[in-house]
Amino acid sequence: MSDTAGRTDPQRASEDLRRERAGRRTRELRVAEQPAWLRLADAIRRQIAASIEQDAEPDRLAALAERAEALAAELEQSATGKRVALVDSAWQYVDGKMAYLPFSPVMGRLNPASIGLEIRQQGSDKVVADLVLGEVCEGAGGLVHGGVIAAIYDEILASSNMLTKSGGPTGTLTVRYRKPTPLYTPLRFEAWVERVEERKVLTRGHCLVGETVVSEAEAVFVRFTAERQPAGWAPPETGKD
Repeated sequence: MSDTAGRTDPQRASEDLRRERAGRRTRELRVAEQPAWLRLADAIRRQIAASIEQDAEPDRLAALAERAEALAAELEQSATGKRVALVDSAWQYVDGKMAYLPFSPVMGRLNPASIGLEIRQQGSDKVVADLVLGEVCEGAGGLVHGGVIAAIYDEILASSNMLTKSGGPTGTLTVRYRKPTPLYTPLRFEAWVERVEERKVLTRGHCLVGETVVSEAEAVFVRFTAERQPAGWAPPETGKD
């Protein structure tokens, strides 16, 4: 049975559980990424990708749905409410990859629904991300959804601010789509800080397919004052501005 929003009874029950768990959050905790946690997120991410490519008989789909529902119920039983948002260090110094937001919908390695973006530092003034996007990110046939591209820019432009210790929330984000961005094609996103003007940070970036620029972006980020900075906002690398 579904309600006026089209939600089934199991969906409503799951939403009620999530709201109840969210109400138990009392404070943010720092987290060390455990290998088993990463394995779980990766396995579910693979399931998400494979689920939209199914061409099975109804009985086969029903059997898969039952197994997926059983796993969902098991996960919900052990869920305690996400109390963590940040890790202790913005950058992994072994490989130079960004590790600040493990539950981000764009780069969160512990979030099965994330795009799986891996951002790394290149030199002292630029961050880059190389990736190939599949059907989960599809808009028009064979092309990456424009909203996905914008989300990637928001994440990577913000990450570049870490290099200049000028992190802050996004004020504006402008994306110029110069050419269609294809699926299953190596993409490179690059971002850098253009300038810092008191509390405003202007950051730019682009996406390359080979040597062709397919999109560009610029954003203005607003640095918190010391008085208004939320608790836990800045890891050690971002300073205390």
